[in-house]
Amino acid sequence: MPEEAVLFKGTREGIHIYLNDEVEFPQVVNSLEQRLATSRNFFRGARVVINTGRRTLSADQMATVSSILKKYEGVQLVRLEQIREPEPPNSKEMTSLIVEKPVRSGQQLYHPGHIVIIGDVNPGAEIIAEGNIVVMGALRGTAHAGYGGNRSAFVAANIMMPAQVSIAGVLARRPDGETVEAKLEPEIARLRDGQIIIEPCHRINY
Repeated sequence: MPEEAVLFKGTREGIHIYLNDEVEFPQVVNSLEQRLATSRNFFRGARVVINTGRRTLSADQMATVSSILKKYEGVQLVRLEQIREPEPPNSKEMTSLIVEKPVRSGQQLYHPGHIVIIGDVNPGAEIIAEGNIVVMGALRGTAHAGYGGNRSAFVAANIMMPAQVSIAGVLARRPDGETVEAKLEPEIARLRDGQIIIEPCHRINY
C-alpha cells in the first residue's frame, strides 16, 4: 500500500498538515494541492501548522508551500515544524548570512544558520533561520528563528515591532487590534520557560 504523501489532523490549535519526508517533494506538493482543492470550504479561514518531518525545506520549497496556502481565502499559516534527530553539541558550526539592504514586502529569506539584516525588515517580509536573527534596523515583518527546533536561538532588532515572531516553533504575536509603540532601544526575543519573552538587550540574563 503506497504511503500517504500528506496527512491532515484537526487539533484545538487548528489543522496540522504533515508532509511525509519519505515521499519526493514534487509528489508531496501535488498531493497537498489536490487535498486542499477537494476540501476548499473546510480550509476557509483555518489556522494551519505545517510539519515537514525530518525534511528541511529550502527557501524555494517553503515559498511553494506558502503560495499553495495563499490560494485559499483566510488560511493562516501559524508555523512550520520539523522533527529532527538531536545532534551532539558543537557538531555543526552555523554560518551567518549577512544582508546589506532592507528586506521588502513579499520577500522571503531562509538560511540554515544565522541571518543578519543591515537594514529594515518591512511588513510582509519573512525571515527564517535555523540560528539567530539580528536586524540592525526595524523589524516590522515576520521572523522565525531556531527553525528545526533550536530553542536557544533568539531574534534581536534595533526596533522590535514584528508582525509575528517564532522561536523553535513557539509563536508570539500581538493580538488583533493591539498597537505597540516603538521603543528607542534594541530588544531581544528569546524562549524562557516555554514562552517568548521580549526585553531590552541590556536586561538579558544568561
